[in-house]
Amino acid sequence: MQKKKIKFLVLFLLITFTLSACNKKQNNSNNSLNQNSKEEVTTNQLLSLSEKLDKQNKIKKFANYDELQSFLEENSATDSYAGLSYSRGLATKEIAVPAVPTAGISDESMTKSSEIVSNTVQDQSLAKNESGSSDFSKTNVQIEGVDEADIIKTDGKNIYAVSSNNLFIVEANENKNDNILAKIEFKSQPQDIYINGNSLIVFGYDQKFYDRPEVSNFIRRNSFTFFKVFDISDPVNPKQVRDLDFEGSYTDSRMIGDYVYFITTNYNYYYSDNEPVLPRIMDGEKVLANKCEGAEKCFAPEVYYFDMPYETQNFVSVNAINVVNNDEKLTGEAYLMSSGQNIFVSTDNIYITYTRYISEYELEMELMKEIIYPMLNKVDQEKIAKIEAVDNFILSKNEKINKIMMIVEKYVFSLEDAKQEELEKTLEEKMKQKYADISKELEKTIIHKIAIKKNDLEYKATGEVTGNVLNQFSMNENKGYFQIATTKGTTWSKYMNEEEKKSYNNLYVLDENLKQVGAVENLAPDEQIYSVRFMQDRAYMVTFKQTDPLFVIDLANPREPKVLGKLKIPGFSSYLHPYDKDTLIGIGKDAEESEWGGVKTKGVKLSLFDVSDVANPKEIDNYILGESGSNSYALSDHKAVLFSLEKNLLVIPVSIVDNLSSNFRGAVVFRVTKDGFELRGKINHYSKENGKTNIDSRYYYNYDYNTSVKRSLYIDENLYTFSDRYLMMNKLDDLSEIKKIELKKEKQEIEDDFDVIN
Repeated sequence: MQKKKIKFLVLFLLITFTLSACNKKQNNSNNSLNQNSKEEVTTNQLLSLSEKLDKQNKIKKFANYDELQSFLEENSATDSYAGLSYSRGLATKEIAVPAVPTAGISDESMTKSSEIVSNTVQDQSLAKNESGSSDFSKTNVQIEGVDEADIIKTDGKNIYAVSSNNLFIVEANENKNDNILAKIEFKSQPQDIYINGNSLIVFGYDQKFYDRPEVSNFIRRNSFTFFKVFDISDPVNPKQVRDLDFEGSYTDSRMIGDYVYFITTNYNYYYSDNEPVLPRIMDGEKVLANKCEGAEKCFAPEVYYFDMPYETQNFVSVNAINVVNNDEKLTGEAYLMSSGQNIFVSTDNIYITYTRYISEYELEMELMKEIIYPMLNKVDQEKIAKIEAVDNFILSKNEKINKIMMIVEKYVFSLEDAKQEELEKTLEEKMKQKYADISKELEKTIIHKIAIKKNDLEYKATGEVTGNVLNQFSMNENKGYFQIATTKGTTWSKYMNEEEKKSYNNLYVLDENLKQVGAVENLAPDEQIYSVRFMQDRAYMVTFKQTDPLFVIDLANPREPKVLGKLKIPGFSSYLHPYDKDTLIGIGKDAEESEWGGVKTKGVKLSLFDVSDVANPKEIDNYILGESGSNSYALSDHKAVLFSLEKNLLVIPVSIVDNLSSNFRGAVVFRVTKDGFELRGKINHYSKENGKTNIDSRYYYNYDYNTSVKRSLYIDENLYTFSDRYLMMNKLDDLSEIKKIELKKEKQEIEDDFDVIN
């Protein structure tokens, strides 16, 4: 029996040796690529886990694309073993957290609280349309002055909306018979849009990219993302003025002034001979050259990487695109990193984050290296070093493992059973101590800071904090400090007791170099973050397991953040929105304890919180919509929320289910004051076409999901609600229907990748 146990440990030992070989190989490669690197790893100087982690946070830059090509060739991740790899502990992976948004807002932007919370347009890029209204809502964004892409936008005169493969331009005129000015019909489905004066920006996954004859010789067959700019000075006849295709999948974007900062990721990127070493960018029918000398158009970004063995080489590209001056050169930077999970963008910086994990396997391997490697005789150590030093194209990783296995097995099986049992006990004791020493390293968010100023991008710093980030709104920048809220997830290990396994929550403050200066840790054990809102010098954090603790955290002194107060109520808030500086609106779910002792979520819950007394936050009022099964887009997308302080207006799309089998899908409109919520009415887009009544069945067997309301906006005194099938106008004062515009235009054959129908 002991022999079998040790065989299990031997596998870990072998992986350890192989990993150390990867590190040594990586270091040698980095030395040849970067003359500033003076690090050398000798045969017996195997890096510890903490040293590996430290090296991974030090970014380097390739001097030229030849070095990048050599790096990609030397570090191709084509050979894995037994499903266990270095990336198993360190690469990005999704974590099981609630798919609900949080929201952050900067201190500076709260000085204009009415502008933020009302969604009233203040962005000059939209206000350029002088012929339209000046009283209209804009996309509900995180930071004032940093626009976010969405499926619908307005400039106060026209409404631009994405439905399926179509983009509709609709005149916001209640007196017109035909409000649809034009439809741009695409072969590929648009994802989101921006509006900047007379520029309409549309992007999405290019499903038909490889149908184009000019790309037939591409060997590398990655996804492509299209990015198009249309001149809409004549909205009846939009004209394409820029046509870009980015190799990679869309990750995120923001628009500041005239620039869209566009982020794409190439997962498992590989280099092929006679192919561009960088992900391609196509301008029209031509690939942008990576060498600018003699080229009419080029794109030659700096490329950064980390001193680590890459199991998968993921290219994250950050590009700055002037969407007003289409002749301006495209600029950007590229990074070899473990993907990008979430981003936060201020007016001055982009922060890209991802989560790094250390598995129990790696900790065991670390200890096995410490325990067994010194026991080997010098001859065996030298044999292993020689095997490790062989180039991968001569011996693959698996072949190296097999050769090392014969050496290690010979030693391990030479031990007596009592010695093997002693080895097992030593491992268990040291593992318990290792967990105590390294508990905060098991799950960490890595943060990369990139300064932006128009088309200039400059990498600034790398930092790290314990735990994972829910999404972009768990982050904030205030007075030069970066604030970030995280959840350290539950740890499943045979080496930890029940208390040590529990999740907990943290809030960290980092300086401009992303060095930690302050922290509040271990909040709400056994719970996880559901939403965060940063307002002025405070953070409001909601965690949840059975009840909803709302924490008020003081950030006035970045070096000494502290919890001021908390409130526990049933349910949870998935999204927090400021009503004013002393009042918060929460949108989430009601909840109760189930008969089995767990949690049963119920209807959609609106809460109004008074936080004027920070030590004793209070719930002023709440309103619950429906029972279990009820839902709202607003729980997973903050852009679905329309709020105006000046108009006392709150609109969210909902799907309501109650015990009377009376179901509703549409938008609910509330009057909101400091005293609470008043339901003013409901708006639906139900259609009785083809016998689809939509409301007869509790389970929506006949429901036409194209009529589900997704967004709402207002222009002057009219409220507009949007579904894939209709754009409906209602009066704001009494919600009476003005008209229902069906989003359709006669379809025709598309010869190019889009066509304009007017």
